[in-house]
Amino acid sequence: MMICALVLAVSAQAKDHIYDRPAFKSASWSACPVKVEIGKKVTAVHFKMRCASMRSWSMEGARLECDGLRYAFKEGRILTHDGAKVLVDEPFEIGKKYEQNAQQDSVILFFEPLPKNAKTFDYIENDNEGAWRAYGIRLDNQLYPSIFPHYQPPVDNGEPLKPLKLKYGEATGTFTLHGGGSFSYFGDYSRDPITGQYESKSQYGDSTLIYCHPAYVTTHPHFLGCKVDASMVTDQFPLILVPGETLTLEVDGIACTARDNDFAAGKPANRDCYRVGGTMGDLAQVILENEYLYYRYIEEIPSYTGQTFAEWRDELWNNLDALRHNVQKRNAYTHRQQDFWRLLLESYYVGSLQGYQKIIAGKMKLQNPDSVLAPLKGTFTLVDPHAKDLMLFRDGRTYYLPFYPNQIPYLEANGLDHGEVYEMLKGFAEAQKVGMKMRQGEVQSDSVIQALHPYFQPVVRAFNDTTRVHLECLRREAKDRMMPTPNVSGDQLLQSIASQHPGKVVFFDLWATWCGPCMKGIQAMEPMKEQLKDQDVVFVYLTNESSPIDQWSEQVIRIPGLHYRIPNILWTEIPGFEGGIPQYYLYDSQGHRIWEHTGFGNNTLEVIAEEIEKTIK
Repeated sequence: MMICALVLAVSAQAKDHIYDRPAFKSASWSACPVKVEIGKKVTAVHFKMRCASMRSWSMEGARLECDGLRYAFKEGRILTHDGAKVLVDEPFEIGKKYEQNAQQDSVILFFEPLPKNAKTFDYIENDNEGAWRAYGIRLDNQLYPSIFPHYQPPVDNGEPLKPLKLKYGEATGTFTLHGGGSFSYFGDYSRDPITGQYESKSQYGDSTLIYCHPAYVTTHPHFLGCKVDASMVTDQFPLILVPGETLTLEVDGIACTARDNDFAAGKPANRDCYRVGGTMGDLAQVILENEYLYYRYIEEIPSYTGQTFAEWRDELWNNLDALRHNVQKRNAYTHRQQDFWRLLLESYYVGSLQGYQKIIAGKMKLQNPDSVLAPLKGTFTLVDPHAKDLMLFRDGRTYYLPFYPNQIPYLEANGLDHGEVYEMLKGFAEAQKVGMKMRQGEVQSDSVIQALHPYFQPVVRAFNDTTRVHLECLRREAKDRMMPTPNVSGDQLLQSIASQHPGKVVFFDLWATWCGPCMKGIQAMEPMKEQLKDQDVVFVYLTNESSPIDQWSEQVIRIPGLHYRIPNILWTEIPGFEGGIPQYYLYDSQGHRIWEHTGFGNNTLEVIAEEIEKTIK
């Protein structure tokens, strides 16, 4: 009773000024401030604990900062709700671990009083990296003004989207995040589609990323822009980059925060959160306003109700055609933007026909799509009466979208297997096949390269020369380390290799050149391997085809041990291996698997050394 009376008194003092759902510059997603009460003797900050529904959590400290001064934590309450009703109100303890509980979702923290003239303040859990924080919490029920003027659509000069001339080179974009934080990119878009190499370059400075990627046609990177360093929430920006064209993107991170939160002062429009520019800016605007096409899921996808594939396809076509006409009627886009939007929609249409099972299963949330969609599969055909109405594939406007070789069967099924676009797409697919052989360490003859489309020959020839050099270096410097894959199935692979070393302990390291933890583990083990060099221990390194041959060969030369680069199919058949790397296995001198471990952490090296030592003894 005494505790409750104290809290009531404190709360009463805190209600001199109340700011419900105040704006802030950024806040950790897990703990979001939703109310501030300012009193003469105390400041109360209410937090919505979003993480409570997903995991256990604790708060290791708490303070407020305002105008360079710190204001200490006094006490707190944690509430358990049933809707709006409070079921439990109890003292909150700093440092206590609270178990996952979706109803125990609110915390009220009481601090020393802020100064009377305070305009904004920060909440800081502690000074540790990754601590929960909320910056710039406002005390005036206003939003932070956007750094951009109100959005003005581009003026329509009546010009259509003109065919794009192919130009192999660096596709470059400049991206700036205002308000703190930085951009990053992810996905296989940074990998050269023919050589498989990561050739993208990025340059950071003052919250600006300059990203360059060699491209044969449009490349489609996906960028993430953190609001500020303290925020776990990100905005996603799928964009297009074209060699010889320019693109800039500026993002107001603070405006994005306001758009994505329930502030009492309202929300800025999405268009006022960013600006795109350059020769590709107007087309980038179309992508950012129609991300549902990028993610390949829209409401217009028909469900499956027992119709034939042709009936389902026609329903999809009619739905998308109606969507296209509605966009044209709104007159929100220039003629050039409308043409590009149509390309996106038609690409979505063709992709939906080819991937209909996955798309329908996602739409209907099917648990067993193979069974439900079996009748539809029985009537599937790529022959499409609507193919003649597509703008896609007709001329060089196609090149505003990335090459998708899986579209070739659709073109061939509908009599579109001729002309520049088809020949380029076909040539790209053939260059990819030759590049894949080189990535597996097969040097190609000049006649094979000469048979490729001239546009792709220079890159393939250069990659062939590089592959030859790396293989020669391997044969010269590491021939005793590079081992042939045993002619066995994947479930017998490790046992077969271990049996080649009777009486010895065999340590297997499943890794990849692109895996950071794998490389960290390999480097950390080198001193241990040196200490064990006179013992009966064999270190075996296995990777698969995801490690490019040139990068793998360089590591083989550097890493003592036996190295295998095995086909992907064998990789997936290794017993008990679920794909996470690094993966370690230890076999004893009798060829029995006695230990395994996934991942490389702080104590992994110590554990590995102990297991090997026990096995040797």
